[in-house]
Amino acid sequence: MTVTGTPRRVTGTPRRAAGSVRRLGAFFAERAPWRVYATYAFLWVLTLESTLAFLTPGADWTTGGPLLAEMATVYLALLFIRVVDEQKDLEYDRVHHPGRPLPRGAIDVRELRTTMALIVIAELALTGWRSPLLTGWLLFGLVYICFLVLLERWSATVRNRIFVNLLVSYPVQAILSVHIWLSFRETTGGGSAPHALVGGLLCMLVFLHFEFARKTGAQVVPGATLYSNVIGLRGSLALTVGCALAGTGLALAVVKPWELHGTEALAGWLPVTALGFLVTGAERFASLRTPTWPPGPAMGYLAWLYLGVSVAALAVVRPGAGG
Repeated sequence: MTVTGTPRRVTGTPRRAAGSVRRLGAFFAERAPWRVYATYAFLWVLTLESTLAFLTPGADWTTGGPLLAEMATVYLALLFIRVVDEQKDLEYDRVHHPGRPLPRGAIDVRELRTTMALIVIAELALTGWRSPLLTGWLLFGLVYICFLVLLERWSATVRNRIFVNLLVSYPVQAILSVHIWLSFRETTGGGSAPHALVGGLLCMLVFLHFEFARKTGAQVVPGATLYSNVIGLRGSLALTVGCALAGTGLALAVVKPWELHGTEALAGWLPVTALGFLVTGAERFASLRTPTWPPGPAMGYLAWLYLGVSVAALAVVRPGAGG
């Protein structure tokens, strides 16, 4: 009995593992598509480092291994956030989004927590060879992400008041921006704290445009997490549009395209064209073709402005390819 039972247990474990891998693959394909998340991580890191390179003339900025490692680090951190948020928002999703993977049972909490552990191991490998400071700061960020779950359980104010929730959750983005700055400093030896504040502010404004846009609705929806539910449609639109305009203005202040010439000037003015996505989103929303500000143009603005700053840096700063 013992001999015949053993193979079943041995073969059952790989089958369960393979099933978990398939479910996790489907989960990430649905809730964190790599084209979106990897592109965001790539552009976020490249844009912030580009900003620091613009503000730090003579910095030995490279596009080699450390930059790629930082992009992978931020990408995995975004996946970690997605996995944690799925668990944190489970009760809300059961009411408002019952078709998502966790509420409908396509994935379970145990599998998500195992994934969190694997991501942490991968993050340690990506940062450990570069700097203990990078490793420590990243672990601080991951711990803070987990702390937010407990904070929302303890505090109804944090859980139910959308602006308070934004106030305590946005630091996750700021922590990752600081990590990108620290990586830049480790690689180049440059990038002052004031310059990091400028780059961090640029990333914050661009991200907040997307954040406010996707949670701005034409009508009050009871129980929904919309900024427009709290401050009204006009107030929410002012934040959405204001962040986009301020982000574009700050990008231009960094690049200073009016001081450039030829193809460099063309590249320098590229961030302005991101406002086309703002106009598109506003037009679709104003015509009430969507109940909320369309997320496509909001994400398009984010990606295109980041791309514009990055292209300008590659044209003007011309980093090396060392590592």
